[in-house]
Amino acid sequence: MKMLNKLAGYLLPIMVLLNVAPCLGQVVASNETLYQVVKEVKPGGLVQIADGTYKDVQLIVSNSGKSGLPITIKALNPGKVFFTGDAKVELRGEHLILEGIWFKDGNRAIQAWKSHGPGLVAIYGSYNRITACVFDCFDEANSAYITTSLTEDGKVPQHCRIDHCSFTDKITFDQVINLNNTARAIKDGSVGGPAMYHRVDHCFFSNPQKPGNAGGGIRIGYYRNDIGRCLVDSNLFMRQDSEAEIITSKSQENVYYGNTYLNCQGTMNFRHGDHQVAINNFYIGNDQRFGYGGMFVWGSRHVIACNYFELSETIKSRGNAALYLNPGAMASEHALAFDMLIANNAFINVNGYAIHFNPLDERRKEYCAANGLKFETPHQLMLKGNLFFKDKPYVYPFFKDDYFIAGKNSWTGNVASGAEKGIPVNISANRSAYKPVKIKDIQPIEGIALDLNALISKGITGKPLSWDEVRPYWLKEMPGTYALTARLSAVRAAKFKAVIKRNKEH
Repeated sequence: MKMLNKLAGYLLPIMVLLNVAPCLGQVVASNETLYQVVKEVKPGGLVQIADGTYKDVQLIVSNSGKSGLPITIKALNPGKVFFTGDAKVELRGEHLILEGIWFKDGNRAIQAWKSHGPGLVAIYGSYNRITACVFDCFDEANSAYITTSLTEDGKVPQHCRIDHCSFTDKITFDQVINLNNTARAIKDGSVGGPAMYHRVDHCFFSNPQKPGNAGGGIRIGYYRNDIGRCLVDSNLFMRQDSEAEIITSKSQENVYYGNTYLNCQGTMNFRHGDHQVAINNFYIGNDQRFGYGGMFVWGSRHVIACNYFELSETIKSRGNAALYLNPGAMASEHALAFDMLIANNAFINVNGYAIHFNPLDERRKEYCAANGLKFETPHQLMLKGNLFFKDKPYVYPFFKDDYFIAGKNSWTGNVASGAEKGIPVNISANRSAYKPVKIKDIQPIEGIALDLNALISKGITGKPLSWDEVRPYWLKEMPGTYALTARLSAVRAAKFKAVIKRNKEH
């Protein structure tokens, strides 16, 4: 018996080592080895990819980790592992991490990919994470770079995270990131997609302008009856010009917090879905090369608070403003903006209107008339503790309202100094007396751990984000050419022209 006990004492450490060996990591150096190891990896396992170019990699991960024991697939030396050619990644298991991969020089079969389909990286499982990856002008196929996608049996992934990634010089159609909870838009008033609870944070977006409604930075959901409950925070959008919508938020109860939009030829849009929140975002245009945007808002019960708008030029085609509140018909395709809190925002030296209460109104009238709907302009608005200030000789008054109704909304504790108001409303001109108002009645969004009342009551905090605050930890120099020059390199511009031509032909 003593001999057996002694033998067990020797065997136990060996058995433990064998059980945890996957956590020590395996290094793979070919596509085939990567596929084989990924099939066998257990929860807590680490698969490291050796330096090199992995052409035509088709990585499908069906194994799952566990809470606290994710499966991690990462570059051995982040930034030195390249996925190229006819590449794709599918994360079909749960609790998976993909880290440190550089996606470039792709040549996927163009006919096999399409807008609103699975992305270059398609997440099908819940609790998955894409971190510290670079997506730079990958190829000429029309698809998103990252999607959360429904499985074949309709299961919706939840609680995924995309963070510290860089998305640059995307020349193809479709958004950079699509977060999906339905296979298509459901517009008949029935129940939409379930809550997703995803987070997109500390990412960098800079992509060139494409013609028409060609896909912006992020889309969340499809239509107003979808539930999002996604948190988009601490991202830097620098010359994110893909289309008029930097972000198109097409679901309910999403929160946008602490993002920076720098010199973007578009707006952050509450496009579909009520009860959304935008807090402490910075909308800045600091040159006069193009028109730059703030927010365009459809729908109701939103909270727009503690945002900073300073735009050296505004977008003429949208109505030259920082904040656009959509006129139209309630709960329609172009839903009326009404019943919301607009509090503790700062509109500083906006070369346009601070708030436009009837942008694109002629289009909305035509739509309402064609569909037998009642046209209205924004109302039931609570404007509290906002600062409107100009010390530059811009010709625009602070407000634009051609229907004489904006002044009938609730105005409390606002200050407007340095320009005409444009509407008859009682607002103090004493900037030195300005202070943010306290808010206490905003209910939290399920699944998002932010104290909205406390954040709003503080007023604007922090400052605009920089590249160093959002970049992949291993990447010093900003990839791509568009952010710094507002034009693509000659080679990328030629590819871009080919993409545009092909899309026009088809």
